[in-house]
Amino acid sequence: MMIKKSDIVRALVKQQEYKKALLIAKDFRLGITPEQSNDMKMAYECMVHETFYSQLGRNIQETIDKGIDVLKGLYSQEC
Repeated sequence: MMIKKSDIVRALVKQQEYKKALLIAKDFRLGITPEQSNDMKMAYECMVHETFYSQLGRNIQETIDKGIDVLKGLYSQEC
């Protein structure tokens, strides 16, 4: 049986490995609104390029928290 990427993301969320989970989930399209997709992408980008987005005036922690909240809402098995 093949393991689906969404199952990998669920496992990573359960382990609180949010950066790794966002790396995979940020490119998902099915069942995700454009806003949710953007929130996850921006959270990952802020994790990887914190200085750049800080210079643009983005609130890094708020952006990351928002993306993680979306990720947990979509892929947490505790729903």
